[in-house]
Amino acid sequence: MTSIDRFHHLGHSPVDPVPGSPAPDQAVRNVQVRRAVARLAAVRRVSLRVRSTRGQEGAEPRVDHYLFEHEGRRELRAVMLTPPGPGPWPAVLVCAGRNATLERVTGLLPPDHPGRDVAAHLTGAGFLTLTLDHGLDRWAEPATLGGRDPGDVLDGTLRLRGGSLLGALAEDAGAALDWLRAHPDVAPGRVGLFGHSMGAAVALHAALLREEPLPLCAASHLGTYETMIGRSLAWNQYVALPSILRHADLPDLYAALAPAPLQIQYGTADGRLDPGDAKTAGERIVSGHDTAEILPLPMGHSTGLAEAADFFTRSLAEPAAATPDVPAARVGFDVRARLDILDLVDDALASGALTLGPRGTRLEALASREIGRGTAAVSSGSSALEIALRIVGVEGRTVLVPANTFFATAASAVRAGARVDFVDMEPDGLGMDPEGLRAALAAHEDVAAVVPVHIAGVVSGSLAEVLAECDRRGVAVVEDAAHALGSSLHGRQAGTFGRLAAFSLYPTKIITSGEGGLLSADGADLRRAAHLRDHGKRSFEENLHDDLGSNWRMSELHAAVGLTHLARLAEVLAERTALAEWYDESLAGVPALTRPAVPAGCASNHYKYLALLPEGVDRAALKQRLRAEGVRLAGEVYDVPLHRQPYFARRFAERSFPHAEAFTSRHICLPLFPGMTRAQQERVVRALRDALS
Repeated sequence: MTSIDRFHHLGHSPVDPVPGSPAPDQAVRNVQVRRAVARLAAVRRVSLRVRSTRGQEGAEPRVDHYLFEHEGRRELRAVMLTPPGPGPWPAVLVCAGRNATLERVTGLLPPDHPGRDVAAHLTGAGFLTLTLDHGLDRWAEPATLGGRDPGDVLDGTLRLRGGSLLGALAEDAGAALDWLRAHPDVAPGRVGLFGHSMGAAVALHAALLREEPLPLCAASHLGTYETMIGRSLAWNQYVALPSILRHADLPDLYAALAPAPLQIQYGTADGRLDPGDAKTAGERIVSGHDTAEILPLPMGHSTGLAEAADFFTRSLAEPAAATPDVPAARVGFDVRARLDILDLVDDALASGALTLGPRGTRLEALASREIGRGTAAVSSGSSALEIALRIVGVEGRTVLVPANTFFATAASAVRAGARVDFVDMEPDGLGMDPEGLRAALAAHEDVAAVVPVHIAGVVSGSLAEVLAECDRRGVAVVEDAAHALGSSLHGRQAGTFGRLAAFSLYPTKIITSGEGGLLSADGADLRRAAHLRDHGKRSFEENLHDDLGSNWRMSELHAAVGLTHLARLAEVLAERTALAEWYDESLAGVPALTRPAVPAGCASNHYKYLALLPEGVDRAALKQRLRAEGVRLAGEVYDVPLHRQPYFARRFAERSFPHAEAFTSRHICLPLFPGMTRAQQERVVRALRDALS
């Protein structure tokens, strides 16, 4: 395939809309571009550790040489230049071009090309600079290269594992940004990125992979990939991610940085760029990023030093927003998980096995190991509950459920043919009140099942009393463990206490398959569950039905998502536990809030982080005040008890469940999600303290 063919073999470029389709909103388009970059770059969030540092005594500006240890690769060299006088300083991470050296860029040796000493110039203008050596000549021993370019060798090695040189360099730059932002001499919130030529590609992608907006000045890297790489032949694969044109062209990448400050310089005499192509690309960028500065300068393949210094003087004059707004929740699939899912989905599509196939079987095996009991993968947590209640045999009989639970808990019983009644919450916890359960059992002689619910991932200490009472009366227990995958009580996993149990894999849960659920059971119950989920068919191959089931199957595509996510359960639980423990310590400074009691011996998965508001606080008004401060609270569990839900209210209009009513009216759920930063948690606690003071 020729260099031109690489850009056209898909038939048409997705940069242009498919004929007849509406143009997407620019903000949505920018998010799509960033997601594509993250997937194709496949970077990890790595840390740089200082192996050694050496200062040059008496140098003005101060010069420090660093040698960083990098997780998974060789060490990285860097030079920091610090202006004279007291700090802290606004800072710029400098990503140099392919042929630049640390010494030339930082002015330690005279520049060998116009504009090469950009770090020295920026430091002279009042910026602390950290210049990173890309280290392309240090990836392998020269004797092993056989005269080949070390960058080419490295790029080929990385591509064998689904990576790329540009992705690796952007990963380095991202780690350097983290290190730089934490440095005591750097002013908080005042960090920018500069890149020249190949370094501009590195800086651009490092910026695209950040959640927070960072000012970027890019020099001598402008045009369209088709012209720069495919026609001019003046650029190499280092400056573009593999397959990027399936998603976006270079102007789209720059535009996706909006609203971060952006300056792009290009030389009108640059022999490596097509002036017309660069001009057109600049116009496209401005159409999507209307504050971008596109500067054609009378220079070759160089940098406008004064223009770069002026840009950073303006864009770093004030700190950027300290933290992004805090969402109520976020689904947590990092890039590597998404790539694993794509492989499994591709395998399913290629095989044609799209339901009840090997991915679902593997998900069930993994879930069985995690839960400690056999599992069947089904289409939802609600269907898992309905199947469980049908197996128990509740039709025409009564099922008791907590007054405080999701509508599906009771609705599944109704769909299985049962009548439902409600039981209040325990006074000092989240579980079913044993006294209320005894009263409900006494009121109904036909109770077929009791459904305790592990609210917010907490397995209540009252569960033992509930189980004992049901066992004494010969009543089946079906656990609604929708919230509780990975939770336990006294070392026993949620989902193993009742005769059967149901888990939800809905997107808000700590482990998700998109849509889906798991039913946990043993022996004949598990076999019948697998039977019922496929319309009660005798077997997958026979069109003979000997039971009344339904289409409760989980597709292989959903199973691919669930399998990948469940394989990371230990990591998910560790992260959520650390976030919850930080909240525990920090909320001691917000005396107006109290925590619902969590029983001794309960290891929660921290599906929700609950807090109780003082009496008289208007929760809706509080949430509105927090939204104004950029903090959104997660949804309650739950804000309306079942006997107040319109479907059940007519029958239960005169009933009262005081503990459930008090809890549902007073509690809030703080944001707790994958990738949540300490700064975001601090923002939540600060906003709560201010709102409740």
